[in-house]
Amino acid sequence: MTAAAAENPASRPQDRRHRRTMRTRAAIEAAALKLFAEQGFASTTVEQIAEAADIAPRTFFRHFPSKDAVLFGDPGRETERMREVLAARPAGEHPMRSLAAALLDAAERIEQDRAQHLMRAELLDGLEHAGDYELHLIRQRWVEDMAALVAERTGAGGDDPRTVAYSITLMSCFGSAMHSWLVGTGGTPLREILAQVLDETAGGLAQAADVVGSAVRGSAR
Repeated sequence: MTAAAAENPASRPQDRRHRRTMRTRAAIEAAALKLFAEQGFASTTVEQIAEAADIAPRTFFRHFPSKDAVLFGDPGRETERMREVLAARPAGEHPMRSLAAALLDAAERIEQDRAQHLMRAELLDGLEHAGDYELHLIRQRWVEDMAALVAERTGAGGDDPRTVAYSITLMSCFGSAMHSWLVGTGGTPLREILAQVLDETAGGLAQAADVVGSAVRGSAR
């Protein structure tokens, strides 16, 4: 039996549907960002985005709940993707290692379309209520979602401060790497910048822990 014949036939239509969905989402995002840049976010309607993407408005709402979701991203979708990545990690792995793997997955997906993310960053910078792109990445929703995933994975209680600490640390590093990648002109891949930021942060955290640990041990004498 050939490898092609051994494949699960049910998986092929599913793969095609997924690719078609991704193409439609990408077309909607490209059309929306172009309109936002040309005529402003507030002046752009869902109907205009749908027309530019050559789809019906109802199709738009099957992919995005609102035009805000196109500009700011879909936290729920990213959370589900992160849950999938975490579920595939070894059970006894440290949560920060698992989260780093999930962020690497995100970085590799983001890296495929730097121009679109740069356009989104410029649009967000132009909106008074939006703030900087890196701050958007580490906004409370992301931290809370990541902390919840860590707690879900480890069985930690809601009052365990480590889940939030892990999330804030990793998302801060990711946001800083994203900012450097977007404004940089050297062509360094996002994953390499992220690796450098994480490496230097890990070294600093180890030294910080040593200072605090020494102080605690000293006060216990």
